[in-house]
Amino acid sequence: MKEKESDLQDVVTVFRKTSYISAADCNAQQELGVSMLVQKLIDVATEHANILGIGNPNMPEPGMGWVLSRLSIEMRRWPHENTEYTISTWVEDWNRHFSRRAFSIQDTNGEVLGYARSIWMVLNTTDRSNAGLSGLNFNKEWISDLPCPIAMQEKHQKIESKPDAPLYRFKYCDIDFYRHVNTVRYADLLLNQFDMETYDRNHIERFELSFLHEACYGMEIRIISEPSQSTPLLYRFSLEDCSSGQPILYARIRFAPRPARPENELINQP
Repeated sequence: MKEKESDLQDVVTVFRKTSYISAADCNAQQELGVSMLVQKLIDVATEHANILGIGNPNMPEPGMGWVLSRLSIEMRRWPHENTEYTISTWVEDWNRHFSRRAFSIQDTNGEVLGYARSIWMVLNTTDRSNAGLSGLNFNKEWISDLPCPIAMQEKHQKIESKPDAPLYRFKYCDIDFYRHVNTVRYADLLLNQFDMETYDRNHIERFELSFLHEACYGMEIRIISEPSQSTPLLYRFSLEDCSSGQPILYARIRFAPRPARPENELINQP
């Protein structure tokens, strides 16, 4: 059956994708894991860009592709195992250098569980520079006025280096298609800085990543963190290249206490 023009326009402005949450998608608290959601957001954005004809297969020159520059996720609650959730995405704006894309995450009843905001750039994989968006066939009609009522990222303040901070060297499985560190690997690395009890007592309310420089195979980094002095359950991070002392990523994680759960719903623990 031929799709109506209005239906096609809706897909252009707001693209939706529904997924099922299996046990493999969950964390130890039996809810959708942060890293899995990060991956799904990237996948849905990629599919929408391809539909619009501005995805990686449509780049004007070889060796160009979309990469994340900023990502903010804010969740009121997280969906659980054996349920479905829907991610909606739309373009908020773009300029010569970056594109802004927003997301909402809904449960099976259509209730919005959270939102995400992202900033994307086109990477030139030859000289590792920002190739800009001028070569792409953007259309102003693709911009949606759908609201995304979460705050934009605040300016990240530099964290002083700490010589005794944990070290990590990026390995083969940390590297992606562009031969730099995968966004999901950064998320995993940050999430692993907290113990199980932290996650049993709290859920992640807001998660921010701000990329400054690429990290590649074999690079050793310091994982520098500090709790906020003014906001409870807020932690700031800086990942620092050990050889240059240069920060490659700033991040923030803000927790919120979990509501008490009925005894018959408590998570099974060994």
